[in-house]
Amino acid sequence: MEVINLSKNQFANLSRFELPASVFNTEAQMYEIQMKRKDYILKRLYNDEGPIFANKLYTLEMLNANKDYIPDTFVIPEHLVSVQQKLIGFTTPRITGINLQQILDDPKIDKKEKIYLLKRIGEILENMKNVRRYSPLKDFYINDLHESNFVVNTQKKQLHVVDTDSCKIAKNLAFCSRYLSPFSLFSKLDKSKYHVIDTLNAGGYIEPSEDSDLYCYTIMILNFLYDDNINSASLPEFYEYLTYLSDIGIDKELIDIFSNLITFKPNKNPMHLLDSLSYEQMGKAQKPVYSLKLKN
Repeated sequence: MEVINLSKNQFANLSRFELPASVFNTEAQMYEIQMKRKDYILKRLYNDEGPIFANKLYTLEMLNANKDYIPDTFVIPEHLVSVQQKLIGFTTPRITGINLQQILDDPKIDKKEKIYLLKRIGEILENMKNVRRYSPLKDFYINDLHESNFVVNTQKKQLHVVDTDSCKIAKNLAFCSRYLSPFSLFSKLDKSKYHVIDTLNAGGYIEPSEDSDLYCYTIMILNFLYDDNINSASLPEFYEYLTYLSDIGIDKELIDIFSNLITFKPNKNPMHLLDSLSYEQMGKAQKPVYSLKLKN
């Protein structure tokens, strides 16, 4: 990767790129930067030394080395950035659009539009499955898959994967993942399906896999239905909510896919079933309505 060298003054004069309050980010400070008439985001990492930083640099190199195999929905970092000869972070192309978290949180946006976007994530996971199957890139997972790591170009209705520097790729060490933590719903299970990392790592708790990516994706769908974070529920609470979803008429096959998350069965991609959700079912599935049912 090309290294962009900035002086201390050049870096100090960059404008900050402010993320919305609802967007999850704990790893870096963002800045706006333009090079060769192209707009970029500079991600200035908080951790810029030691083994975690080395793993980050390796991940960036592997993303670039394998970019011909990676779907164009992924926003690939392009440059390393140094200030006074010290590496501090990297750039990614700036995507014009709205963060998916904001769209899902906006009550004025039609629920079917949100379903359309959630289905696009399922398509991205299917494309990644084909990459693993038909290209030399066998070790390739989003890993930190959650609502804030997607940006939507609303004019073209295109969904982009951002923060790709947290991907699992080419035998790098696994980074932290929002929904794959010791406090997650699945953490109460035997780890024969979700494998806990027990060696020196870059902060990840679970070894990324097709099952873990599908877990995160399905949790996103359940969060949309519940209108809150279902990933913090206990196992009895989760089963009780699935029983309620069944009672309000949600497709049995979709319920089974939700239930698979906390069984030893392989996880499945639910995207083809999302169109079965009616407005009435989506309204009843939300936490305020469900909470009323629990009181009665």
